[in-house]
Amino acid sequence: MSISPEKTFKTPLYSAHVARKAKMVPFGGWLMPVSYEGVLAEHKTVREACGIFDVSHMGEVRVKGPEAEKYLQWLTINDITRLKIGGGQYSAILNENGGMIDDLIIYKLANDEFFICVNASNREKDVSWIKKNSTKFQVSVTDESDKWAQIAIQGPNAAPVTASLLSAAEGETLKNLPYTNIMNVTLFSRPALLARTGYTGEFGYELYLPAEIAEKAWMALLEHGPKYGVKPVGLGARDTLRLEACYLLYGNDMNDSVSPLEAGIGWATKLDKGDFFARDILLAQKTKGLTRHMVAFKMLADGIPRHGMRVLSGTEDAGEVTSGSVLPTLGGAGGMALVSSSLKEGDEFFVDVRGNKKRAKVFKRPLYAARTK
Repeated sequence: MSISPEKTFKTPLYSAHVARKAKMVPFGGWLMPVSYEGVLAEHKTVREACGIFDVSHMGEVRVKGPEAEKYLQWLTINDITRLKIGGGQYSAILNENGGMIDDLIIYKLANDEFFICVNASNREKDVSWIKKNSTKFQVSVTDESDKWAQIAIQGPNAAPVTASLLSAAEGETLKNLPYTNIMNVTLFSRPALLARTGYTGEFGYELYLPAEIAEKAWMALLEHGPKYGVKPVGLGARDTLRLEACYLLYGNDMNDSVSPLEAGIGWATKLDKGDFFARDILLAQKTKGLTRHMVAFKMLADGIPRHGMRVLSGTEDAGEVTSGSVLPTLGGAGGMALVSSSLKEGDEFFVDVRGNKKRAKVFKRPLYAARTK
């Protein structure tokens, strides 16, 4: 499927969203639910009970072959060799200048087989890049995005809600599934994958299932609303949830001109693992010292920061807000900003909010203590 700006695609759950009167908006080439009952209420649902998200717009790529691990070890920033079968890791692919083509999650399904989740708006770019660079390796690269739907199940009650879809044996395996790992499951007699990952800062799962059974699974999950507080959640709350947890959003906090070191994911960038694509660029950047870095901040004055607003240190331009919004769990407003490396935790600065200088302060990341584990 080719995603073009002229056409907006619908996920397999589109009809289910419309039936619940969700507010639908274009996002990454797809028509997606931004909210059902309101961002603040949905945000609270995930923090206190269980929210389910349609993230079927995300892309899925399978890399398979005798040199699959060798190839991905060279192509990505993290250390694939640390993964055992069933393990997953956060990583990224870079361009020739060390900028981020995309961040992604990679799962090891077998010694010669990996399953990769990529961002919706980057799907064609990612698949093209992964295929282009694979020609010297004994691997096959397959874009399976059209086959899969994806449902995220997030919040304190995510475990029993998710287990309700599984067999008794699968439910027992689920109890011991480590964070970032993935397992094979059977849903409505169809093979599927279930990962203990998410994008909210809460305990939860992400379910990859055949598109044909997506609505059936969605409705089955919602049946547990009375007991576990399960409700559908839109992209609006997904954004405020991930922002409190300081998870990066491609196109806002990172792009092809921002390196993983600048974006604050040096922890996932294994410079000591041996050669990988654009490693020399990152090494030079680290040796020279970063001139800018990603920080989390909270507003000290009224005003909501938004993407692209300028950051001022005194009277000097010091960078820009990459993501900003209200912070429902924490109160007030804040976000993340790509700023001069001279700005450190505890420093105050100003955000230019529509021509008005509003005080803000750098805080330690994440702003919300994640409860994923």
